[in-house]
Amino acid sequence: MADEDEWSSDANEAINISFVQPGANGPTALSAFHPKYTFPIFGDEERIFGYQGLRIHLRFAAHDLQPNVEISYDKKFKAVGDTKAMDLEGTLSEYLPSSAFDKTTSFNSMVQNDTSAKDFKPPGELVRNYTSKGRNFEIWCGELTDPAVQRLIERIQVLILFFIDGGTMLALEDQEWSISRWRVFFMYISRSSFHRQLTDVDATATKNSQNRQRQPLRPTPLSAIRPRTDS
Repeated sequence: MADEDEWSSDANEAINISFVQPGANGPTALSAFHPKYTFPIFGDEERIFGYQGLRIHLRFAAHDLQPNVEISYDKKFKAVGDTKAMDLEGTLSEYLPSSAFDKTTSFNSMVQNDTSAKDFKPPGELVRNYTSKGRNFEIWCGELTDPAVQRLIERIQVLILFFIDGGTMLALEDQEWSISRWRVFFMYISRSSFHRQLTDVDATATKNSQNRQRQPLRPTPLSAIRPRTDS
């Protein structure tokens, strides 16, 4: 019988989330942090069985939020009867788009060589921009029926589960009459650099200038979604 402590990992510690942008020698992290909650995915005990030295890197391209999952470990438990290591890719695939499981080398190349990143424009329309503490912000609003809005939500909404106790992911496959009731607000922050990146899953951004980038902060996804008040 397997020693559960020996083969059990703390899911909150094993998962490392980061937002990345091109760097001098490859993608570099703008910010990195661990999830606050993992019980919606890994159960109430927030443990992952079957690995030693487990590391799960969940990276997002900072501008368009394309995700990538990289899983590594020192040892994996050899199945004994019905006792086996958790299928991590299979488990996470329920919460992330299939593109998140492309090879990490392909993801790194995409981030590093995406010449369109500096011209990235969030979906929807700009509804406000302002400056606070020397930082420039933009707030964009889009309809949830917009495929570009849905694409960003699909990529990032796993963070709802990681940071909002009791939060649930949006059912983007709902009939159009249902999702058409909702508007999504994205907030971006602009920093001196060369392309835009998401800040909150409220979504922040600033004016598109040659030497600015939009950078992600900690996400608060549900606060970004509001029902329409018009008829």
